[in-house]
Amino acid sequence: MIAPHRRGAAYQQLAGVLRDRIEGGSLPPGHRLPSEKDLHDEFGLARETIRRALAILRNEGLIEVRLGHGTFVAATPPTVQLTAGDSVTSTAAVTLTRASGRTETYPAGTRLTVPHERPPVAAAVIVRDGRVLLIRRRIEEASLSWQFPAGEVEPGETPEQAAARETHEETGLTVRPTLLLGRRVHPVTGRTMVYVSCDPISGTAHVADEEGVAEVAWCDHAALAALVRQSLFAPVRRHLDDLLRR
Repeated sequence: MIAPHRRGAAYQQLAGVLRDRIEGGSLPPGHRLPSEKDLHDEFGLARETIRRALAILRNEGLIEVRLGHGTFVAATPPTVQLTAGDSVTSTAAVTLTRASGRTETYPAGTRLTVPHERPPVAAAVIVRDGRVLLIRRRIEEASLSWQFPAGEVEPGETPEQAAARETHEETGLTVRPTLLLGRRVHPVTGRTMVYVSCDPISGTAHVADEEGVAEVAWCDHAALAALVRQSLFAPVRRHLDDLLRR
């Protein structure tokens, strides 16, 4: 069930297995999750790997820790439909800012949907030595040229896996996803965007996808502002403000 040849790191595979059990009903709302020892005995994974998998599910709002009692499947969250211009700006709870400016707050784990059910786009936010990686696409999308490496999440992928795959396909760089920064409906394209912070592991960034990418660039704070004229998603902007050279 968890195998090296399968796509995704072991902790991501385990998170996927447990997510399937939760969504499939074999682990219903309010049900206590198996202990770390039980998961170790079932899957043969290290405790740290198991904890990373559980952290993913907590961030998704699928499970909750009850101090002194254990980890339980969270109650079924509400579903909220996003529209163009909306953005999600919190991870502890879902704070939704509508295009009109109205703010709505929902519990952690709220499921977000968009019309037409188009696959979300995962964008990789990669910083090395105080500079963030951008690519310039050969064909602009709705006046957008310089962007983060990004592409649609394929069936069976998590946004983290898609961000890493797209980065390698477009720039040849191998990265490790580290943090889900947030998601929003892009105000220009109307697509659901999922922003993932990634650490570079190996390789040199270059134009690996010659049909889709014209050039790549490592940008400090000033270069980023010059190349990306539209407003950055607030959680991404705050993340980069802490890391980029000025």
